[in-house]
Amino acid sequence: MTLQDFIAKENVVLNNDFDNWQDAIRFAGNLLIRSNCINQTYCDDMIKAVEEYGPYIVIMPGIALAHARPNGNVFVNQIALVSMPKGVDFGNSQNDPVHFLFAIAARTDKEHMMIFKTLASFLSVEENLKALQTATCFEDIGF
Repeated sequence: MTLQDFIAKENVVLNNDFDNWQDAIRFAGNLLIRSNCINQTYCDDMIKAVEEYGPYIVIMPGIALAHARPNGNVFVNQIALVSMPKGVDFGNSQNDPVHFLFAIAARTDKEHMMIFKTLASFLSVEENLKALQTATCFEDIGF
């Protein structure tokens, strides 16, 4: 599987800015709600996870992976992507501000790990990071 299998064009919004990380996660979650991939509980759980465990989701400079336990609240495996030119602080002193938020929805733990692995492979390629940074539309990213 490739990342293209998990990211629909309607779930990618570039060049949006938010006042805080909660609004950024809520916006990305709402993309997944509108495309019938998750319900509101999953969106709320992504925010609660950061409140409870801290900014562990900020995995590298400028990039965060919001997610939660599926618990029956994920209907379709999917990723939403929001880019934020001004950046948002999540409280991770080493990797803030976040400019790219990926909201990950997976139906099972096994599928969760598969999506994470696929996304990690994508993010490990320097050309892909450059494409993210310069993208003005979905097609520019090259999923």
